[in-house]
Amino acid sequence: MKSHLFFTSLIALLTLAGCASSAQDKQRQIEMLAQSRASVLSSTLPIEKGPLSVMKASANKGTVEIMMLYNTDAKGAKPIEEVIRSSMNYYCTDSEVKTNLDMGLAYRILIRNTRGQLMSNQYIDNSSCSKPANDSEKPAN
Repeated sequence: MKSHLFFTSLIALLTLAGCASSAQDKQRQIEMLAQSRASVLSSTLPIEKGPLSVMKASANKGTVEIMMLYNTDAKGAKPIEEVIRSSMNYYCTDSEVKTNLDMGLAYRILIRNTRGQLMSNQYIDNSSCSKPANDSEKPAN
């Protein structure tokens, strides 16, 4: 009886260790994916489209952080709320980005004005795609 209990306990312990290792492997894969996506974006910077300029992309754990400058005084500049909605729509509907979100990757979009003041800190993950844009803002890590 004691050997049966020992054997059962050993199997349970090994199973738990395997689960922890699997979770660690998944987190490591997400972090590597974030680093890869940030590197690809960084290699094409700066990207300018009208009053919006993408200036920096980096990875922080499993999150790709993208820093943009938005010139609100430029011709054709839209209200920041509209820019945020448009960004959310892109990240939540683009097939490549959506696949990354489904895998556990997240994006943090930081938008600053031309004076460097933070206008938006938009966190986008798989669950935030089903919420309105304003509900998914989170403080920086």
